[in-house]
Amino acid sequence: MIYIRLFLSFAKVGLLGFGGGLAIVRLIYDSIQPFMDMSREMFANIVAISQITPGPLAVNTATYVGYEAAGLLGSFAATVGVVLPEFIIVSIVARMIQRFKDSRVIKGAMTGIRPATMGLIGAAVVTLITPAIAGESRLGSGLISKLGANASSGFASFILGSSIDIISVIIVAVTVILITKYKKSPFAVLIVMGILGAIIGV
Repeated sequence: MIYIRLFLSFAKVGLLGFGGGLAIVRLIYDSIQPFMDMSREMFANIVAISQITPGPLAVNTATYVGYEAAGLLGSFAATVGVVLPEFIIVSIVARMIQRFKDSRVIKGAMTGIRPATMGLIGAAVVTLITPAIAGESRLGSGLISKLGANASSGFASFILGSSIDIISVIIVAVTVILITKYKKSPFAVLIVMGILGAIIGV
């Protein structure tokens, strides 16, 4: 039954999704595949939307995929599946953390999980980088068309003929600088870049 499959698939995400957020992007992407043929570009769009909407990435994605796969009941099954293991684990950990906070075993486990989490984030980057900077759409192509620029001109040829999306690469670089160097709000930066993308057009 698809509802049970959705529940179990996203329960795996909730149970094994150490690090949360971007650290479990690859796990989420792999869990989606049995239910829908989702390209990396479409998945990247879902991740982008999840970053600017309320709620955790895993919950938002589970809700969307469940709905697409089996309607409202599918959405409910997937969402409960991803939330329930986290709720149970956090409830247990919250009770026991004080008792075992000085345990060398617990400290060792946490020390081992930290670099693994960085590896998971790296896997998320690998999953999302291609649709982000080399997807089918090209930021700026719409603006060039509106301005009537000759596609053979230097700038237009550079934008339209490149194997990567030059403007998207610039947005990635500017976003990193604004957040890491200038400490700007990630939420504000996402909104500004979204508005910029809407103005430039695809």
